Amino acid sequence: MAKKISKESRCKALLGILQRERGSLATEELHAQQAHWIEQVPHLKTTLRDLQNLASEGLVSGEKPVGQKSYRWKLRKARLDLALTPSESMTLEAMLQHAERFGFKVVADQLVELRNYALGVIGRNSKHDLVGQGRITTGTRFMTLLPGAYNPAHLETIQAAMLEGQTLKVAYKPRDAGDIECTYILKPLALSFQDSNIYLSAFVESEQWPKDKAPEPNAPRGKYSSNGPDKQCVLMLHRMVDVETYWRDTPEPEGYQVGSFEVQRDLMTIHHEVPIGLRLRLETNLLNRLTENPLSENQQIEHVPGGAILQCTIQDTQGLRLFLMSNADEIEVMGPDYLREHIKHALRRALKMYAGDEL
Repeated sequence: MAKKISKESRCKALLGILQRERGSLATEELHAQQAHWIEQVPHLKTTLRDLQNLASEGLVSGEKPVGQKSYRWKLRKARLDLALTPSESMTLEAMLQHAERFGFKVVADQLVELRNYALGVIGRNSKHDLVGQGRITTGTRFMTLLPGAYNPAHLETIQAAMLEGQTLKVAYKPRDAGDIECTYILKPLALSFQDSNIYLSAFVESEQWPKDKAPEPNAPRGKYSSNGPDKQCVLMLHRMVDVETYWRDTPEPEGYQVGSFEVQRDLMTIHHEVPIGLRLRLETNLLNRLTENPLSENQQIEHVPGGAILQCTIQDTQGLRLFLMSNADEIEVMGPDYLREHIKHALRRALKMYAGDEL
């Protein structure tokens, strides 16, 4: 007589089937596929009862389409079924700590079960309390701003809309517009976690401003606000006042790519679409640093009296300019000319602030 398959094994098989399926499956389809996962397939009524139990735990969802007799099921939340080594668990804990520093705390809190599992593996396999003693840690020597305060429910609504392909109605306070609040009907396209904040790349179908406050059609818009109807933009999560799903279906812009210049220009503040040929003269301290941690994979360094010349091809971004400014006493920008002029002008403005001090 064949050994009876436990309820736990049956449910694990059903979750495994749904995890591999991108869409939904009918009860009968799930029932038939169990033959590839377990030795003894139960009665169809048992499969339906197992699915209903999984639905009550919030792991799957089922709905009966109009005019059909059978429910269709899809995965909502997969159970953790992991086997991490102690080293992998240490790496995971460090990653979660690092994520929290850059505004991921709410996201990390959603992974409490995973984190607790990793901490348990570390605790059972180490002679010391590595976590309690702070022996697994991350850090940065650079100043990290505190994350902008946002409503976690807004993030959940956005994530759900992206999964389901839904449209959103967003109440938003644009930058450089005072305390004005406007409403966007938009399609959420991509989330970016960067620089202690969360950004949403979106396609705005329409916008509504308070009376007499709407920008002129061709007037420049403030950064991190709508660029106008039927255009892509990037919004800050902490500037959202309210987020809810909207009944109308807004199609994605054709050919949307999050890595495109149009999107990255707003996300990362890229000044030129084509990478530039950068040429720097380095003092000794920066020479050592950039030898150990290259500025670019294609950088070349030529040693000269009193330092070195670094050349590379790199994107002209806000990040590059901040790096050059923060190390201005160790770096001379030799080219391109426009970037040298930009840094020189910024340094002159900075020196004016200290013009009254004795040098």
